[in-house]
Amino acid sequence: MGHGTMGELKTFATSYSDGDFVVHRAAVALDERQDGEPVTRVALLLDDPAGDTWDVDQVQELRTALGRKATDLGLPPVSVTLVPESEVGLVEAFGG
Repeated sequence: MGHGTMGELKTFATSYSDGDFVVHRAAVALDERQDGEPVTRVALLLDDPAGDTWDVDQVQELRTALGRKATDLGLPPVSVTLVPESEVGLVEAFGG
């Protein structure tokens, strides 16, 4: 499992768009959960939500799509973090 695979997942994530729900940047890293199980961490930079938060159904669809793509690529289960653009500086994955 090389970096090409993670690159494919990153490309898939950044090309994802669902109406006003657009991914601007993605960071993908292999990691372990606290119990030692492998996990694919995906951080996504999105437009700030229109209201208090993003649409739950859209978020669920995005998580499902990423999980399916990761499985197709032979990567471990996905853990997705959504980052609004206004908080990009607070997130290490985006150089915060």
